[in-house]
Amino acid sequence: MKEKTKWIMLIIVVLISLITIFMNQPVETKKEIRHNTTHKEEDIDKIMDEVIESYEETSIKVLSVYYDDQKSRETEAEYMKKDEYQEVIIVFVEFHTGFFHVPTGLGENQHYIDFAHIYGQDLQGQWEWIDGGYL
Repeated sequence: MKEKTKWIMLIIVVLISLITIFMNQPVETKKEIRHNTTHKEEDIDKIMDEVIESYEETSIKVLSVYYDDQKSRETEAEYMKKDEYQEVIIVFVEFHTGFFHVPTGLGENQHYIDFAHIYGQDLQGQWEWIDGGYL
């Protein structure tokens, strides 16, 4: 009986180790500009990088970030009218939350698609986060 218990414990330790290794594998984030007739690509790329960085201290795995001005054109125009921004860019994120360190307002172990991050360029030319969520 003791021999069987040792094997069971060994199997449990191996499984926990494999799960830990699997969960800590880096996820390559796909960045894509699907359609753009309005903004500089380097501005869009900079904002995508900032969005990815904003999730680094959480248990969120960012799977993809994209820009599509056909999808965001109207909302960008609305933000430019009501706020004092020279330019507004909205990027969309697909991500999966973990079980720990989940930001307020997001569920644990949930998958999100087309979660918007809205950035505005102020009159001094600096980009800043304005808002986020679903449009």
